[in-house]
Amino acid sequence: MSSERRRTHTATSSDEFFAGVSVHWASSTGSAARGWRKVLYERQPFEDNYVDPEQFMRDLRQNVNLKTYEYGKVVMDTFVVVQQLSFVALFLFAFAKMYSEEGNAYALAWINTTLFALSFVFYVEMQRQQAMEQGETTTPLLQHVVKLGRQVLPLVAVIILLSPALQTLTATYSNDTIVALSTFAMCIHLLLTDYSYLNCYTERYQQYTAVSAATFGTILVASRIKNFFCSGPLITFGILCFALSPIPRHHLKRTSATAHVGLTFALCGLAAGCLMQAAIFAVLYCLLVVAVSLFIPWCFVTLHGSMKKQINGPWDEAKPTNSAAAAEWANAGLLR
Repeated sequence: MSSERRRTHTATSSDEFFAGVSVHWASSTGSAARGWRKVLYERQPFEDNYVDPEQFMRDLRQNVNLKTYEYGKVVMDTFVVVQQLSFVALFLFAFAKMYSEEGNAYALAWINTTLFALSFVFYVEMQRQQAMEQGETTTPLLQHVVKLGRQVLPLVAVIILLSPALQTLTATYSNDTIVALSTFAMCIHLLLTDYSYLNCYTERYQQYTAVSAATFGTILVASRIKNFFCSGPLITFGILCFALSPIPRHHLKRTSATAHVGLTFALCGLAAGCLMQAAIFAVLYCLLVVAVSLFIPWCFVTLHGSMKKQINGPWDEAKPTNSAAAAEWANAGLLR
């Protein structure tokens, strides 16, 4: 009797197992017959990690949304770096002249005044044009002058008053230490300069770290000048080059690309001409300009086009394009 019951129980278990397999096979066959679709707001008889072998390779896409770069456009964007290098070279040339007492402090002061006046006139004109384009009332010239005076006069007064004390700041440091620290500060300035602002990709002027590094290097080298009547104009020249020049250069490129290119070539020619007194520095400067403006962009465009790969396929997450439909389905309880 017990053996008969065991045979009956075994037969019943076998029937249930094969029945379950049949149901699972039928459901799988039905699911496969329906086909998997890559849709977000529809229930399907598939697991979340299901992969359709037929659509996997068929939906494979390569470099569909890959951003490409044009060599000429990249070269144009490197001109702001060349301008910054030129300003560093011009400042170091002015320091060398003042340090060797071959330069004229009054001539440098007049250069500072002329550059500042030209930049101010250009800035006021740009502000006037922007106000006219936006339909706003233009600001009177006198108001610009008063605002400028409030900002510039205290700075000039501080420079004049502190110039005699600059020599005491680094009296205990050797010339090698000053050269190393100044070189490091200028490199930090070149690396952290906001080139996006200079290339008009952003409209907000944010160069606090770069300007601080350049100011630190300027004060270091100016402290080595014995005549404080020469250190004051040198510091002012450094402020014009590194802190104030990005603003008119930004507006210049936004206004005219031709003028931007002309300014770049003018600065390169002026810097190379000033460095010709030391041929090795002129050669190094020219090689650096060629590398930054021509060779490095060519390497970047070539490597980006040949090595950059972007692959898209069924494994990518679904991106809903209609937020209103998604909200409607969620409110109806269909996404549970």
